Amino acid sequence: MARSKLPVPAPPGADVLRPDIDIADPPPPRRRRRSLMVLGAVMVLAGAIGFAGLMDASADRSDVLALARDVPVGKRLAAGDLRVVSLPDAPGLKPVPAKDKSTVLGRRAAAALSQGSLLTAGQLTGRGGLRPGEALVAVEVKQSMAPVDALRPGDAVQLVTRPEDGQAPGKRGGLVEVAGRVVEVGAPAASGDVVVHTAVLEGDSAAVAADASAGRVAIVLKGKG
Repeated sequence: MARSKLPVPAPPGADVLRPDIDIADPPPPRRRRRSLMVLGAVMVLAGAIGFAGLMDASADRSDVLALARDVPVGKRLAAGDLRVVSLPDAPGLKPVPAKDKSTVLGRRAAAALSQGSLLTAGQLTGRGGLRPGEALVAVEVKQSMAPVDALRPGDAVQLVTRPEDGQAPGKRGGLVEVAGRVVEVGAPAASGDVVVHTAVLEGDSAAVAADASAGRVAIVLKGKG
């Protein structure tokens, strides 16, 4: 420890030798400096660990498709219906990858899709809205023969065909009912007639098409899709 010498003042008029008094300098703040160095090292280490964690997390994320807005059942998917989100990979989730966006555009929603939910392949039907074993029939009906304003894609309907005038008994005599599903509802024509594209079983499609072309088909709404 360094020491310095300071003279001791003598009384007035005295001519004597004055002994020197030692004054100690304060020790340097070693402990505080050491604490700051340790704290700085800990902060650097924590930052390095956090950065490494972020890098690992970003490496395990994938870009997938989600719904940007609600999509009703039966509606064709458009580009504005979808957005890209980045999510961590999870074995239980199978959303459609963002790179496959072009393959789902134009396909129809098999169920109502909610905004913010992830898009999966099982939520979509073919571009024509048909399932295996189905055929698409265009049924033109007058507004008095169908609840046109209530029909939406995905609705379950019954196609009711009245017998042709003069039709002999035994040849589809009486009313004929065929189960169907609405795929698309067209805009009303100037005459008020509306074309309802309906999916029916392939075995019923020819008869339904023939009856529809003759204007003998009415549509009954059975259940909302």
